[in-house]
Amino acid sequence: MRLFLPVLVLLLPTALCAQTIGEVRMKISAGDLPSADAITDEFCRTNGPNSECADAIAWLARGAFVLGDHQQARLYVDRARQMTSDLVKKLDPERDAYLAAALGAVIEVDAKLLASQGATDKAIAMLQTELTHSKLWAIQARIQKNIDLLTLEGKPAPIAETGATGKAVLLFLWGHWCSDCTGEEPVIARIRERYQAKGLVVIAPTRRRGTIDGEHPSTPDEENAEIERVWKNSYAALAGISHPIDQEKMLVYGVSSTPTLVLIDRQGIVRLYCPFRLSESALARKIEPLL
Repeated sequence: MRLFLPVLVLLLPTALCAQTIGEVRMKISAGDLPSADAITDEFCRTNGPNSECADAIAWLARGAFVLGDHQQARLYVDRARQMTSDLVKKLDPERDAYLAAALGAVIEVDAKLLASQGATDKAIAMLQTELTHSKLWAIQARIQKNIDLLTLEGKPAPIAETGATGKAVLLFLWGHWCSDCTGEEPVIARIRERYQAKGLVVIAPTRRRGTIDGEHPSTPDEENAEIERVWKNSYAALAGISHPIDQEKMLVYGVSSTPTLVLIDRQGIVRLYCPFRLSESALARKIEPLL
């Protein structure tokens, strides 16, 4: 028993933090912001202003915004921003997923609050400034996602799709680690079957993230093989669809949360930018006018 005790001591705080964040998110999903706040307050009192505490407060900011309490969301944003500013002086966001998530969420909710107040130009300027300062892929992509949400639809696609000139294009941006992507696969397969003969081109870009299991580094060749394995096993209904590894495209379209769907018309104009799953009927309504 003595041999295993140090391992248990190391694992328990991590498990507790993950459990706390999960509880906060669950309460927010249920619309119970006061309980989420109480859970966060108790955790932060017990553990101090660490990265998990900052992430929990950032979740409160997101929850308050979604629930329409923008005044409270601003208070959470300001609190989380001060905490993350202090934490980055001693912790590396590249090695601390909680801190990286908190940093991205603070920027995201701040921009949404500005846009909701009619200050869209100010929100875009703030996001662009944060983008130039950010070095971590996850935060860059999250910032770009929010820029795209405010600016992309109705504008020319930032990257032309080779071989698809004059055709409507649906981009299905996915990741081999992404369970929501596999959940969207049947929808994309049915959409392809319905509209391919009418000229719709479906392309499925993806990227490497430097790991296969989310913990241990992998070589590009190892991850390429994993991408092909996942595509073959989990996306069999999309066989024959081009699925290039394209880091630039994934960043340009802000794929911080996958799947991301981008619909481009025959003139190369973005008509839909959707960084989350869509139903077949919702996607079909967007596609049909373009064919």
